[in-house]
Amino acid sequence: MNERSRRFVGGLIRAVLVVLALWIVAFWIYRRLPDRGHVRLQTQAPSPEQLGPGDLRIYNVDSSVDVILQGDHILAGLSAKTVAQIKTQMDSERTTDSGLGGSIAQIVKKTVAENIGTHAVFPLSDVRDVRFDNGHLVFVWNSGADHKIFQSVKANGKQEENSFRPGDAQAFIDAVRARKKELAQ
Repeated sequence: MNERSRRFVGGLIRAVLVVLALWIVAFWIYRRLPDRGHVRLQTQAPSPEQLGPGDLRIYNVDSSVDVILQGDHILAGLSAKTVAQIKTQMDSERTTDSGLGGSIAQIVKKTVAENIGTHAVFPLSDVRDVRFDNGHLVFVWNSGADHKIFQSVKANGKQEENSFRPGDAQAFIDAVRARKKELAQ
């Protein structure tokens, strides 16, 4: 096999592995989403400049995750601070393996780095109400099911850091209720 053929086959293998890695990450996130009826994924959270009047972003106790009310949608995912920390850590961990193993590792790292800021986005119309329970935001879906957001996620290895401050949570609840009222008119 000549050099050109090997490069083509290597590029083809890399492309297939990238697609496979993206599919695995998307499927993993999708399976952990509540009431997947209208939920979609968005690769980047809105910047502060993209938030309009009445929109709100709150962070958990250690600012590792955020929940955003933007327009008629709610977004939830890792905060920009956490995404930056993960990317920095991944950049500092250089792969010393050469050959196919090193190529696969680099492709996977690049794919994860590009998608680590993904947020779950769901329509506000799917939410009947939001309440605060023991540090967690609890979304009550129109179907009647409850879901504590980020309940099973550990932040920095600790479950207790994965909670929201009562004042922030109440501000978010008030904003959601006001937006639902506004949209119903």
